[in-house]
Amino acid sequence: MMQKITVAFIVVMSATSGAFANTTLSETASPIAKITQGHGASGDTASSSSDPDVNFRVLDNGKVERTNGRYGIVSTIDPTADYLKKNRR
Repeated sequence: MMQKITVAFIVVMSATSGAFANTTLSETASPIAKITQGHGASGDTASSSSDPDVNFRVLDNGKVERTNGRYGIVSTIDPTADYLKKNRR
């Protein structure tokens, strides 16, 4: 019985770990770092200080939209997928 509970716990934890923010951040982290690492809430926005034409926005589905107004480029980033890709074992 204890083995079944342990296995169930491991399965649940591995399935839900991707649903939360990917890493811990300090309070001094930039707004862009918070957004791109999965700590932003839906609708949060941030502009790059080094290039004001670049803006980041958290979409309703948790993905991040990166827009470069100068060149008209829009890309979508999935912070959870990026985190899992980098930490694949």
